[in-house]
Amino acid sequence: MKRWWKATWCIIIVLTVVVVTGQALTATAATKAVKPRVNRTVKAPTKHQYILVMGHGAGDSGARGNGTTEATFLRQHLLPQLRKYAIKVKHSQVTFYNPKQDIVKDTLTYHKGSYKLNRHATVVMFHLDAAGGHGGHGGHVIIHKRRPTARDKRLAQVIKKYVGLNRAYHGYSYRTDLKNCNVLRKRGIDYSLIETGFITNRTDMAHIRKNIGKIAKADIEAITYGNIR
Repeated sequence: MKRWWKATWCIIIVLTVVVVTGQALTATAATKAVKPRVNRTVKAPTKHQYILVMGHGAGDSGARGNGTTEATFLRQHLLPQLRKYAIKVKHSQVTFYNPKQDIVKDTLTYHKGSYKLNRHATVVMFHLDAAGGHGGHGGHVIIHKRRPTARDKRLAQVIKKYVGLNRAYHGYSYRTDLKNCNVLRKRGIDYSLIETGFITNRTDMAHIRKNIGKIAKADIEAITYGNIR
């Protein structure tokens, strides 16, 4: 009789453990099944910033030729066209350095300018070249490294198409004697300086004036890796 009761109690205990364990596992599974999903906020990719700078200004006229000055022509003719196409760029952020100021003076005199620019931005400066008399023809890109970047190559192609390249440089020149550019270089800022053509050359300026809109559109596309319709 005792053995029978012992066996019976063992069976009851085992069945109880099985039932309790099964209920616990079921509860755990149910808890996992109804566990609320956590909504994770996905950050939009940061747009790369391009800062476009018109050369000279703020009392510095720059080079002179063909009835205008470098600072005036860049601001009155090229700048409006660049802005027109810059607003059409969606995948990048294109901003303009204050055209009422001269970035070189701001940098070298007031220790602002290039010292205060976003270190992760790309800076593109626009200029016109000059030579004595009517000499000098074509443009080129002043680059921040010894070898041109893909952007530099595209910008040089724009110059070649609409104005022609300066034979002295074959599209590019690497210079370390431009103090404002040296500040950008030391801060690790990527930059290009565009000499679109010679302000002192009548033919260069005729091509630039005639194609100013096309040049601006092509420059924005070359700078931002875009395709503007």
